[in-house]
Amino acid sequence: MKAEGRRGDQGVRTPAFFFCLYPLAGSRQFRSLSAFCLVLLAGCAHYEYDVVEPPQLAGHVSTKAWLAERRDDLEYRMVTSDNRLVVHVYNRGERPVKLLGTDSAAVDARGESHPLRTATVPPGSYVKWIFPPPPMQVAHYGTTVGIGVGAAYGYGPGHGPWGYGTYHYHDPLHAGAFDQYGPRYYSIYDPNDSTYFDWSGESAVRFLFTFERENGERIRHEFLIRRRKV
Repeated sequence: MKAEGRRGDQGVRTPAFFFCLYPLAGSRQFRSLSAFCLVLLAGCAHYEYDVVEPPQLAGHVSTKAWLAERRDDLEYRMVTSDNRLVVHVYNRGERPVKLLGTDSAAVDARGESHPLRTATVPPGSYVKWIFPPPPMQVAHYGTTVGIGVGAAYGYGPGHGPWGYGTYHYHDPLHAGAFDQYGPRYYSIYDPNDSTYFDWSGESAVRFLFTFERENGERIRHEFLIRRRKV
């Protein structure tokens, strides 16, 4: 009997957290928790890119190796990083070329055209883009001092300099309040700046790169690149 008891202990055991969640099964809280978990799982999706056009340059842009294609005196190198497309364009010629940003564009899935920034590319150097373009960020460090009227809100249990108790957890005058926060980062969005756009889901963006040589000759290259989940 003792041996059978030991064999039973080695069988499949029900995790302890099952008994904690079982009373919630079918309840509104359980459904809300399940929906929250699904949102988290959906947010973990990973995306990479495929060059669709021109057909002779078609290929997959992964996170492990650069996809390199040369057109005229320019070499395009692409890689996926943090779900974004990173593009380097190298000048392999002997004279500088200038990317004409106002004559270049990224056309998103909705058909809206977004200009690129103008840049001069000397021989042996390159220009870099990230798509979709990440918004500009500024960081705020340290404390600031101002004069005005303000208010703190909310209470919560915690441990303060005088022991455990209830404190204003949004009170900026609380001792050590600024020590609880590191540098704050703020994204800057300008609704009038059309160079920034969103590239979401599995969609395609068409790119037009227009370069100009010193003699005024222009070079135009077009790409159709699709974003896909992997």
